[in-house]
Amino acid sequence: MIDQVRASLSNLSRSERAVAETILADPEHSVHLSIARLAVAAGVSEPTVNRFCRSLGCRGFPDFKLRLAQTLANPASFQVRGLDDNDSSLQLADKMFETAMSRINRARTRLPEQDLLGVVGEILDCRRLLIYGLGPTSGLARGAQDLFIGAPIAVVVHTDAVIQELTANTASSDDLFLFLCTNGETAPMVQSATLADERSARLIAIAPTGSPLARACHRTIDLVLDSSSATMAGFTNRLVCQIVLEVLGESVQLAGRTQRKFKHLKPSRSERAVG
Repeated sequence: MIDQVRASLSNLSRSERAVAETILADPEHSVHLSIARLAVAAGVSEPTVNRFCRSLGCRGFPDFKLRLAQTLANPASFQVRGLDDNDSSLQLADKMFETAMSRINRARTRLPEQDLLGVVGEILDCRRLLIYGLGPTSGLARGAQDLFIGAPIAVVVHTDAVIQELTANTASSDDLFLFLCTNGETAPMVQSATLADERSARLIAIAPTGSPLARACHRTIDLVLDSSSATMAGFTNRLVCQIVLEVLGESVQLAGRTQRKFKHLKPSRSERAVG
């Protein structure tokens, strides 16, 4: 709610802006004020305070106070907000940041730890990790290669549908495919997954559960990705995928370092014989 008040400043009348600036100056104090005391503090009338509240989509001052109190009680609470053609650059920035944080929080709370552990284990157990991305996820796939530098596996990235299909058709049981698809419905990826499965390769998708790609793969990291055409869905989906890839890359790197450390500390066969 605080971000919403800040974003509304340029659209308010002078008197309504005075109310907004009074609240932004000290939200923790303002939430305890009556409408009369807030009006006095802002130097406006009580009807002006009510107009300000309604301009934010609230039913009135009590509703505004409730929403403000909820925001202050949970500062990490963010809302998905739509863009408007009349938004200023600052309003666009506020809305995009808040929407991104909302979807990141939602993904974080719904991402089972066992899913991550299972994927990390499979990556460490494979001979070759093949990362597939098409269209909006091509850049994610290319960037993901750098995340696994130093890992004890070979990493291959393909962002061309023809090459993806050819490679999938020559896969082996030692290969692990990681498909990045924010809607889970990209036909060439589904086809590549089907071909790789016929070659006994292991398949993981970062895609919505229940999508054609998810059904074609053995394991899915379901991030409750927005598969609709909702505002900024593509941007926020890619952002969430990037974060998960970063987590997977760092987890694999950490596991690799731990393995090397224990291997270094483990006594050799001759040392055990002497002991």
